[in-house]
Amino acid sequence: MKLARGFCDLNISATDTDLKKTLLKALSLGYQTLAVNREVTDTFAPHQKGKKRKKDDFPVVLPPPKVSLTKEELDRHGISREPVILTRITITYADPGSAFLSKFRNNIKQYDIVAFTPTTDSALKQTVSQTLVDVDIIALGPEERGTRFARKLLRLAVERNIYFELSYGPCITNSTRRQQTITLAHILHHSFRSANIIITSQARAPSHLRQPYDVMNLGRFFGLTEAGAKAALVSMGHNVVYCAAMRRQGVARCAAQVTLLKNADGQEDDSIVKYEGLDDARKYLKTRNA
Repeated sequence: MKLARGFCDLNISATDTDLKKTLLKALSLGYQTLAVNREVTDTFAPHQKGKKRKKDDFPVVLPPPKVSLTKEELDRHGISREPVILTRITITYADPGSAFLSKFRNNIKQYDIVAFTPTTDSALKQTVSQTLVDVDIIALGPEERGTRFARKLLRLAVERNIYFELSYGPCITNSTRRQQTITLAHILHHSFRSANIIITSQARAPSHLRQPYDVMNLGRFFGLTEAGAKAALVSMGHNVVYCAAMRRQGVARCAAQVTLLKNADGQEDDSIVKYEGLDDARKYLKTRNA
């Protein structure tokens, strides 16, 4: 899928009207690929003594929302390009033994992007290694102290093409969350040199959105390099969408493919060259275009 000037993530608002206003605001700022996020929280924790989980005591995972914008709405806001609107689900949980993942597996798989927020170390281990549900994003909650952020697990997630999320929306109005997000960014940087980091908005209202270049500056504020901040918004966002699409097609690893249209003699050649990842494919294209 093509991204114009970045990838924008939006939380589902209370009403369809508010959600559409936020979508149109994001598009008018220059974004083309949007992800509408639904949050699901499992409040049961395995350390709760004396409490037994009831059979039906599970959070409900609804199917993805249907969101669309008419041509008239797009024209009214001066948007000429057709937007790509994806659905995302973010599941927050602490108990790796919870059965709700298997119970609502089919509903979860209907979402374009699947994100997890593990709040315990055991839940983080399951998130990285599980095969029951494909994971595209790990949205570590910076306020959670139950997760120890083991570097080995974080590096394993990177090897499995799982991406980590830094959200600027809560940082705009909450100084505590701002400092917590900066701390999280430093932990991720020291663990694997800021690889596989994306910056999202978590916007619940149009006023929480910022232009792509402003978001890149916020990435520098979080401790990313200039190139890393740009990649976190543009290329890494593209990779998340691409890898999520590949997983839905049954590809275990995101192996980029480059089709050579012409060989060295200028003749057409339809051979396909496979690479281990998107970065290798980009390096090959740069050498071809040099």
